[in-house]
Amino acid sequence: MLWYRFCLFALLFGLFPFHSYADDTATKLFERNSPLVFQIKVIDQASGNKSTIGSGFQVSPSGVIATNYHVVSDYILEKDKYSIEVLDHENNSLQSSVINFDIVHDLALLQTEGMDEQSLKLNVELLAHGNRIYSMGNPNDLGMTIVEGTYNGLVEASRYNKYLFSGSLNPGMSGGPVFNSDGEVIGVNVSKGGEQISFLVPARHLVELMSHGFKPLSADDYNAHAIDYLFDDQDVYYRSLLDADWLTKDFLDFELPDKIHDSLKCWGHSEDDDDIRYEETHRHCKTEDEIYLKADFYTGSFNFSYASIISEELNTVQFYKLLETKYSISSFSNSDDKQETTNFVCNTKFIQLGGKPEQHDTPWKVTSCIRAYIEYEGLYDAGLIALYADSSDSKHESLMIRLNASGISKQNITRLHNKFMGKVKWKH
Repeated sequence: MLWYRFCLFALLFGLFPFHSYADDTATKLFERNSPLVFQIKVIDQASGNKSTIGSGFQVSPSGVIATNYHVVSDYILEKDKYSIEVLDHENNSLQSSVINFDIVHDLALLQTEGMDEQSLKLNVELLAHGNRIYSMGNPNDLGMTIVEGTYNGLVEASRYNKYLFSGSLNPGMSGGPVFNSDGEVIGVNVSKGGEQISFLVPARHLVELMSHGFKPLSADDYNAHAIDYLFDDQDVYYRSLLDADWLTKDFLDFELPDKIHDSLKCWGHSEDDDDIRYEETHRHCKTEDEIYLKADFYTGSFNFSYASIISEELNTVQFYKLLETKYSISSFSNSDDKQETTNFVCNTKFIQLGGKPEQHDTPWKVTSCIRAYIEYEGLYDAGLIALYADSSDSKHESLMIRLNASGISKQNITRLHNKFMGKVKWKH
């Protein structure tokens, strides 16, 4: 107790300095590395004003800067309308252009003129949970800052590798570097998920992009380059998902696919309200990350859900009218722009599923719908809804299955739908 009082007295009256090693580390990292961290601005040429801001950092003595794809996507998509401006730590303006990009992991490389021949070191090794790490960037165009936080490893149940950073990222910091205490770049700022919840692209994805060299892509090849990345990504993902042995779980009278991939998170809820005169039970599984294509257009999501409705109070007409109101393909929120996707084309059929007890001879109604991406040929949004309903004099029962995938090929749509519905069985 006496020692505690002495320490408190000493701190209050300045008998010894009150600062942490972490504070010293942040200060040293900022002083040493800020000349190699830059503001990135995409300029609308018609108005001369910035349309997008972000951050970047030098990764090669030849003047190559790394940033996020989404920071410079306007330039990549409409090169004639935009230019890229880089501001150094002394506010000097440097002209820059795109060398290469990885649309799946939200990374881009820029060739910038007038740079010093130096670069930051990348470190692809995983840190221990709880290590202090330091993010740099230009939040809300207020000037370069450094943010100290905690490394929490790879995000669990994620389709795309991201580090979880317990620190605050804000708009404008996207594309900036994240350092370990030795000043090595372990990740790239990419997005914010909530209060003190942020996400980083692991440095290994940047190393992989850099391994292709620094020969600039032709602007005419940008679209084909993006399609190659997106097509390969969805093929790898759905191959791993479809080749796996799927577990099933009881859901009322059925055995249904359960958490069929590590990238999914699942939850459930039920409604039992006397006012609505029926019981409704739900189970949902979905991925929680997507790929940025452009503003208001994302892809890479996958989800499925089950909904059971049981009623002893509704009559047959009321029950089937209720099911009719609910029988629709789940909406795709990734884009509502008709310039990005075609209209949905749908097909409905009636099928019998395996393992059906003899007393249940009603077929399933199954509707599948797809729409094509206009600029990313060969990729589609695909939705499926399947309904089984059974009625007796005393009880009405139904099961509705929904399955959605965005940015998927036709071949994988067919395989996914066939395997999923083939796993739906009656309990015995």
